[in-house]
Amino acid sequence: MPDIESLADIYRRPGFIVKRLHQVATALFLEECGRYNMTPSQYQALCAIREYPGIGQSALGRLTGQDRSTVSLVVQLLFDRGLIGRVVNSSDKRSASLRLAESGVQTLREVAPAARRAQDRLLSALPAAKRAEFLALLHRLLDAHGAKIDPASVVAGKESGKASRLKRLKAPSKH
Repeated sequence: MPDIESLADIYRRPGFIVKRLHQVATALFLEECGRYNMTPSQYQALCAIREYPGIGQSALGRLTGQDRSTVSLVVQLLFDRGLIGRVVNSSDKRSASLRLAESGVQTLREVAPAARRAQDRLLSALPAAKRAEFLALLHRLLDAHGAKIDPASVVAGKESGKASRLKRLKAPSKH
């Protein structure tokens, strides 16, 4: 019979650790930004739309690492709150370009300090001299697995070889 991993073994797996760290980061974000009724996904989308006005929903999902279903919900919520506007493409009624509304710009100004506090709280467990190194190692892992997002390529409608390979992989069950 093959060795079966113990729960302690599972707790040492990088995927498990990264998942738990993501949960902690999300909880800290919600603690800091909850009064703005803002989730990390919504904040990321607002930041991306501010930086790339006129971007389409599909590219927004790729820029923020969100699947179609999630980005669709995020865009609808932001639209319903009046934080973004949509301009339907006259040649393709299924697509629309997204822009920040003035209230979206104001919301970003208000939420940004709280989002920074959440990030600072997460990283505060590390010595200041190690924080940049930690983030660099995370980026190195993403890059090694073809999962680093290149905004210029996304906006240009291009995907790198590794990124398109990853896109073809089936998504794991969310359970």
